[in-house]
Amino acid sequence: MLQRIYGTAWENEDQLKAYLHFKEEAKRRDHRRLGQDLDLFSIQAAGGGLVFWHPKGAIIRHIIEDTWKKIHMERGYDLLYTPHVAKADLWKISGHLDFYKENMFDQMEIEEELYQLRPMNCPYHVLVYKRQLHSYRDFPIRVAELGTVYRYELSGSLHGLFRVRGFTQVCFQT
Repeated sequence: MLQRIYGTAWENEDQLKAYLHFKEEAKRRDHRRLGQDLDLFSIQAAGGGLVFWHPKGAIIRHIIEDTWKKIHMERGYDLLYTPHVAKADLWKISGHLDFYKENMFDQMEIEEELYQLRPMNCPYHVLVYKRQLHSYRDFPIRVAELGTVYRYELSGSLHGLFRVRGFTQVCFQT
């Protein structure tokens, strides 16, 4: 059986003190503790890595998202909203299934067809682009989305809001 051992070494007392101070500051500013203490978010029994935004955290998120949308619209981007699932073939065509299968949730069968929770937003934006022919005069086409994606992260790699299984990803195409 293997055991992991951690250790540090310092050339002088001042370096050790600086390191210990850094560790204390990191502990004091840990977003997982602050999120709980300030009642911003939690990760419930619904599943590891799935974040519940409480009212105070939700209003902060709302303000950030609204600001992001406003800035992008001022800069000529059109907003998109796309589905959270798609036929599994889309992920095969895009190459995501071949390269990222181990980080994707299992496919689900719906009415005798396989569907997949989306791990990325890009293939959806390609579908929106391909819906019609474009002239060079149409370019640049600017679209943006705050799209929630779902990735199967191993439970040992989950870490507060840094590594989760469901998160909103900023995606924009120019």
